[in-house]
Amino acid sequence: MSTKVIEQEVTDYNEIFNEKSYAQRSTNAQHATDSFYTLVTEFYEKGWGESFHFAPRFKGEDFKASIVRHEHFLSVKLGLSAKDKVLDAGCGVMGPARTIARISGANITGLTINLHQVERCKTLNAKSSVAHLLNVQQGDFMAIPFPDNSFDKIYSIEALCHAPSVVGVYKQILSNLKPGGKALFYEWVMTDKYDASNAAHVKVKEMIEYGNGICELKTSAEIDKAIDLAGFIKEETIDLANTNYGNDMTWYETLKSGWSLSQLRHTKFGRTLTQKSLRLAEFLSLVPKGVSKAHEILVVAADGLVLGGELGIFSPMYMVVVSKKV
Repeated sequence: MSTKVIEQEVTDYNEIFNEKSYAQRSTNAQHATDSFYTLVTEFYEKGWGESFHFAPRFKGEDFKASIVRHEHFLSVKLGLSAKDKVLDAGCGVMGPARTIARISGANITGLTINLHQVERCKTLNAKSSVAHLLNVQQGDFMAIPFPDNSFDKIYSIEALCHAPSVVGVYKQILSNLKPGGKALFYEWVMTDKYDASNAAHVKVKEMIEYGNGICELKTSAEIDKAIDLAGFIKEETIDLANTNYGNDMTWYETLKSGWSLSQLRHTKFGRTLTQKSLRLAEFLSLVPKGVSKAHEILVVAADGLVLGGELGIFSPMYMVVVSKKV
């Protein structure tokens, strides 16, 4: 990516988030999302892997294993099988889709608004043993580019938080589900512990929004209301960050601790080291200018996420399971 492109994307992104009105900011939601993933996709792949999401961890379970288990759990909950035609709404670089296709045999189409991610999906899918089960389409999930009743199952992993309207994106997904079809979302939410009158809580919320390209985070109560307004049949909602399924480590633990080489890059120390290295690399013209500013956005994201997790006011895994009437 050229210096000019990076610097323009950073400028556009910051202009959107300098707007304090959520209503006005939401008019630029799709542009914010597109700019964000143009800036951060490579950082995510190098620092996190091909699956851009969190997961709780069991005792003795490493980071990668927890990510895969979280994806397998989704597959089991949806009852995916080789007979299913599936949409991954907000697919990233389709790391989860490749894992889910391997375990289920389902045919999965990934949808992402970001052209850079489309190209990465094509490259990574082609190298996969399940390439024949995978497709990718550029498009906005606020206007899903497929006919109504196209998919047996639909899922979204920590992506619908980018939608300017939760009800709007849910209606789109409902339209694309076949009658009797089922959908599952891992949603980013402010929990019932969030207090909008608490300045510290509001600051954390703003950090998470800015650092992750989200125009406005919703509460779990707002998500529940949106399910009904969109016309879904509610099957189950639960915050997987607060279950007794054997979660021995918090979902945000990876962002704050660990001293092995595989863990260090996720930590605050690792992020600081990366930031200083990028500034030096820019000075030496080893990387395009603007890269360090893009990384600064992710530093804000990580700090906000840890604070949100520690306060219990934010969860990235509010699981929503819904269906469409026959």
